[in-house]
Amino acid sequence: MTVSTISAKAIANLGWDKVRLVNPVFIGDTLYAESEILRKRESKSRSTQGIVTVKTTGLKENGTIVLTFERTILIPKRNFDINYSIKSRR
Repeated sequence: MTVSTISAKAIANLGWDKVRLVNPVFIGDTLYAESEILRKRESKSRSTQGIVTVKTTGLKENGTIVLTFERTILIPKRNFDINYSIKSRR
Protein backbone atom coordinates (compact mmCIF):
# COMPACT_ATOMS: atom_id res chain seq x y z
CA MET A 1 0.00 0.00 0.00
CA THR A 2 2.89 2.40 0.68
CA VAL A 3 5.17 1.35 -2.17
CA SER A 4 4.12 4.16 -4.52
CA THR A 5 4.88 6.86 -1.94
CA ILE A 6 7.76 5.39 0.04
CA SER A 7 9.75 2.83 -1.93
CA ALA A 8 8.74 2.95 -5.59
CA LYS A 9 12.32 3.85 -6.55
CA ALA A 10 13.97 1.56 -4.01
CA ILE A 11 17.01 -0.34 -5.15
CA ALA A 12 16.55 -2.98 -2.43
CA ASN A 13 14.56 -3.78 0.67
CA LEU A 14 17.19 -4.34 3.32
CA GLY A 15 14.92 -5.72 6.01
CA TRP A 16 11.78 -5.60 8.11
CA ASP A 17 11.83 -5.24 11.87
CA LYS A 18 9.44 -4.87 14.82
CA VAL A 19 6.52 -6.40 12.92
CA ARG A 20 3.45 -6.36 15.17
CA LEU A 21 0.00 -7.70 14.25
CA VAL A 22 -2.00 -6.05 17.02
CA ASN A 23 -5.65 -6.46 15.95
CA PRO A 24 -7.56 -8.72 13.56
CA VAL A 25 -8.68 -7.75 10.07
CA PHE A 26 -11.89 -9.11 8.56
CA ILE A 27 -13.35 -9.34 5.07
CA GLY A 28 -15.00 -6.03 4.30
CA ASP A 29 -12.69 -3.92 6.49
CA THR A 30 -11.33 -0.78 4.85
CA LEU A 31 -7.63 -0.33 5.55
CA TYR A 32 -5.37 2.70 5.48
CA ALA A 33 -1.64 3.09 5.97
CA GLU A 34 0.49 5.85 7.41
CA SER A 35 4.26 6.02 7.18
CA GLU A 36 6.85 7.99 9.10
CA ILE A 37 10.52 8.39 8.18
CA LEU A 38 12.50 7.40 11.28
CA ARG A 39 16.08 7.65 10.04
CA LYS A 40 18.07 8.38 6.93
CA ARG A 41 21.77 8.22 6.20
CA GLU A 42 24.16 8.01 3.31
CA SER A 43 25.38 4.55 2.37
CA LYS A 44 28.94 4.00 3.53
CA SER A 45 29.79 1.78 0.56
CA ARG A 46 27.66 3.31 -2.23
CA SER A 47 28.18 7.05 -2.69
CA THR A 48 25.12 7.47 -4.94
CA GLN A 49 22.69 5.79 -2.54
CA GLY A 50 21.17 6.24 0.88
CA ILE A 51 19.49 4.11 3.53
CA VAL A 52 16.09 5.06 4.92
CA THR A 53 14.16 3.45 7.78
CA VAL A 54 10.39 3.88 7.74
CA LYS A 55 7.71 2.99 10.30
CA THR A 56 4.38 2.02 8.75
CA THR A 57 1.12 1.75 10.65
CA GLY A 58 -1.92 -0.05 9.21
CA LEU A 59 -5.32 1.16 10.43
CA LYS A 60 -8.96 0.21 10.01
CA GLU A 61 -11.49 2.82 8.90
CA ASN A 62 -12.39 3.47 12.56
CA GLY A 63 -8.76 4.24 13.50
CA THR A 64 -7.98 0.88 15.12
CA ILE A 65 -4.33 -0.01 14.55
CA VAL A 66 -4.01 -3.47 13.00
CA LEU A 67 -0.28 -3.65 12.36
CA THR A 68 2.98 -1.78 12.69
CA PHE A 69 6.40 -2.49 11.26
CA GLU A 70 9.68 -0.85 10.37
CA ARG A 71 11.48 -1.43 7.12
CA THR A 72 14.82 -0.30 5.83
CA ILE A 73 15.34 0.44 2.15
CA LEU A 74 18.26 1.35 -0.08
CA ILE A 75 17.37 4.24 -2.39
CA PRO A 76 19.16 6.40 -4.95
CA LYS A 77 20.12 9.86 -3.77
CA ARG A 78 18.19 12.80 -5.16
CA ASN A 79 19.16 13.73 -8.74
CA PHE A 80 20.84 10.36 -9.30
CA ASP A 81 19.62 8.51 -12.40
CA ILE A 82 19.67 4.79 -11.62
CA ASN A 83 19.07 3.86 -15.28
CA TYR A 84 22.19 5.77 -16.34
CA SER A 85 24.23 4.08 -13.62
CA ILE A 86 23.11 0.59 -14.64
CA LYS A 87 23.88 1.24 -18.32
CA SER A 88 27.29 2.68 -17.56
CA ARG A 89 28.33 -0.45 -15.60
CA ARG A 90 27.62 -2.83 -18.48
